[in-house]
Amino acid sequence: ALGEPVLIESEGCIVYNEAGSERMAVAAVGCEDLVIVVTGDAVLVAPKDRVQEVRKAVQELKARGAKQV
Repeated sequence: ALGEPVLIESEGCIVYNEAGSERMAVAAVGCEDLVIVVTGDAVLVAPKDRVQEVRKAVQELKARGAKQV
């Protein structure tokens, strides 16, 4: 875990808080085997075993004209 997330009764999670705890509070409660990524302009939450499908989300965001991708 990076960025000092609060993990309560959560197991096997990978949490990346790019902004850091002083700028963005991130908490997960009762989660298992998730990837949680927080950047300055986006948040991704996905089961570890489906993280390879992130490109589908990126494609959809592009189709919607999202400026973040």
